[in-house]
Amino acid sequence: MALLCTLLWTGVLAVDIPASQFLVLHTTLELASIIVSMLGFGIAWHAYSSERPGNIVILGMVLFATALLDFGHTLSYAGMPDLATPSSPGKAIAFWLPARLLVAVGLLAIALRSWRPLGTPHIRHGLMTAVLVYVALVYWLILARPDLLPALFVPGQGLTPFKVRLEYVLVAVYGSAALLFYYRQRYRAGTPSSHASDIDLFAAAAIAGLSELFFTRYERVTDLVNATGHVYKIVSYYFIYRAVFVSSVRQPFEALHEALGKEKTRAAEQHSFVRTLDLLEEAVIELDTRGRIVSANSGWWLLIGAAPTSDVSLMEHLNEEDRSAFELHFISLATGKKDEFRGRYRFQSPARSEQWLECRFVVERAETGEISGVRGVLRDITKSYLQERHISYMALHDALTGLPNRVLLEDRIKQAIQQAARTGNHVAVCFIDLDHFKNINDAYGHKAGDALLLTLAQLLKGCLREGDTLARWGGDEFVVLLPDLHSADAVRQVAQKMVESMRQTILLDGLSINATFSMGIAVYPDDEGEGDIDSLLARADRAMFYAKSQGRNNFQLFADMSSKGLGKKELYIQTRLAQAIRERRIAVWFQPLVAAEPMPDGRVRLVGVEALARWHDPDLGWISPGSFIPMAENLGLIGELGLLVRRRAFEQFRAWRQTHPGLTLSINISKRQLFATEFMSMLSADVEEYGLDPHSLVLEITESVALMDVEFAEERLRQLAGAGFTLSIDDFGTGYASLSQLHELPISELKIDISFVRRMHSEEGRRMTQGIVSMAQALRLRTVAEGVEDEDTARALRELGVDLLQGYHFGRPCPASELEALPLFAPGAHCTG
Repeated sequence: MALLCTLLWTGVLAVDIPASQFLVLHTTLELASIIVSMLGFGIAWHAYSSERPGNIVILGMVLFATALLDFGHTLSYAGMPDLATPSSPGKAIAFWLPARLLVAVGLLAIALRSWRPLGTPHIRHGLMTAVLVYVALVYWLILARPDLLPALFVPGQGLTPFKVRLEYVLVAVYGSAALLFYYRQRYRAGTPSSHASDIDLFAAAAIAGLSELFFTRYERVTDLVNATGHVYKIVSYYFIYRAVFVSSVRQPFEALHEALGKEKTRAAEQHSFVRTLDLLEEAVIELDTRGRIVSANSGWWLLIGAAPTSDVSLMEHLNEEDRSAFELHFISLATGKKDEFRGRYRFQSPARSEQWLECRFVVERAETGEISGVRGVLRDITKSYLQERHISYMALHDALTGLPNRVLLEDRIKQAIQQAARTGNHVAVCFIDLDHFKNINDAYGHKAGDALLLTLAQLLKGCLREGDTLARWGGDEFVVLLPDLHSADAVRQVAQKMVESMRQTILLDGLSINATFSMGIAVYPDDEGEGDIDSLLARADRAMFYAKSQGRNNFQLFADMSSKGLGKKELYIQTRLAQAIRERRIAVWFQPLVAAEPMPDGRVRLVGVEALARWHDPDLGWISPGSFIPMAENLGLIGELGLLVRRRAFEQFRAWRQTHPGLTLSINISKRQLFATEFMSMLSADVEEYGLDPHSLVLEITESVALMDVEFAEERLRQLAGAGFTLSIDDFGTGYASLSQLHELPISELKIDISFVRRMHSEEGRRMTQGIVSMAQALRLRTVAEGVEDEDTARALRELGVDLLQGYHFGRPCPASELEALPLFAPGAHCTG
């Protein structure tokens, strides 16, 4: 079109059209442009909405005013009937220029304005009024006062310079608008200021600018240049109409089609969701404000196990005990107090005795905001709920006895104390521990032990009130909670009843067992201590240990024990011992064993070391092994204590064997350790783990233990000897009456009791020691004398033929680091084989 414009504008295609034919052509072209303009205006005006871009309204107003002015231009053309004044080229141009100016200014305004809606709906009426005033003013000026208008066309001469300059101004305005539309579409696409119609308006402005160039060059109103300019104008109007149509008609229809497509897709998805929901057997129901079911999917009828019916109330399917609670929540929804609630409720089902549904209900509102109903989603959680309830029960109860465990017990103690603080009553906590329960497990097996615990639980339950609690603390320990006691003395009657319940023979699978327990009692608020549950339990535990120290098979109140001032230190040690073992605060010290005969240079020769347990308490300081080791034996802790000492000694001994390969390690073995079923396997495993030679390990067993049950002891000792361990009888001489049985035991060493060594300076003591040494030599046993505190005693023992010596004269028990610093530990001062 630009090329054609150039050819026509330069006169290359200068052609003149006959006037009669040109008038028909001109009229036809102008009517076409008027029709296009009015169509664009009609679409822009009637398709208006507050959300539509205001630029379309501006285009419509421009087209409407232009159509009115083009109508005047058509009627004023030369050869047309006179309209108020004679028709002429100048009159026609007078109508032409205001119309073209309005289009140019309108397109430029739209190019400068973003595609946003109008501020208010009334603006379009204001625009309509403005363009009508503009058109009326133009008609008045041309028809009523033509004398005010400048000359625009001179017959025989053509266009005036003023008219040509105005055309160039229009070309500049159109060109500016076209550039703005191109820039916005090219570089700002996707921004709020850009729009799909910009490309059409770019074409309209560019072509309109080209059309105005034609009207700067024609000399006669009937030539081809003038006619082509009109054609270009119609093409320009077409693109303006296209922009209006696309934005107001086609795009909304496309958006509607897209929305319908999305709605169709959404409907298919919803249908798929409903089918999936049916597969999941989840119920979706709609209720009216009275709680009656308006609609429900198939999942609802499957959940309640009933056939679909009409006019069903949801309340009818709820368990009677849950209806009132559900009804309160539903009323809050129906009245608008809540928008949503969730819950778990039991439903009545003919198929199952207990059915739980998890529910979520939300309010449904009409467009007016009024509540129209309630929508709910329900899911069967019977299986998971019962499993959850079972897990919760297992978390709070003992697996063997079904009694409350520590967690539930502590919660009930807390509640009982809180209630007692309000009422002024007392609360008693009774700590129970079976006497010698380990012996029952070892003798009859763990199944018998478990059966005994179950029987004990039943017997104790029979002695308690309905509000009392019997809990299993762990192992063979139980705790009884007695709330709402009117006095602290009331607990004595219950405690005596529980003790007497055990004074009977219990039959377990044909076995007759007589079992007893020791019980300690603490009472709130008398024994509150630090004011917490742990303090109350700790005092009951201490009272239980005191009951054991009083001969077992009895109960003791912490208040009575404290008032008498009995065993406070012992009770403290008992309470702290288990903690010290668990926290590995028991240390291992070592004492050297030397050969009785010195080396040629007179130095003593290190042969072995004995591992000894030592305990330092932060409050009491060093506690004698003579106190805490029997206590550990009595409390059943000796196994843990022995294991701790043994493994620490093995770890240190492994390091020493690198530099002292001939060194031996002596370890004391208690009665409980020796007779424990797992002792042999655990000892062998430890020896293998630390890479030790069993022949380098000396196991010391007291004479009373070795001879208390010769038949059983012999079997266990032979197992140890067969594994390569060296066996030693410790404290030998205290059981002298049983020496005739000594030959039955596979021992290699006798450790002379310290009482004989201390009497070596008396004739009687010397003869007794001589007898032990002679007997050992006859049996080819090595002898060890402990408690050697001076050189005279050492010399006397050498003269009697004792093999090894041990005592303060050679080295006190000390940590490994101090032992390594002794001269006898230096290289060359130890035994090499």
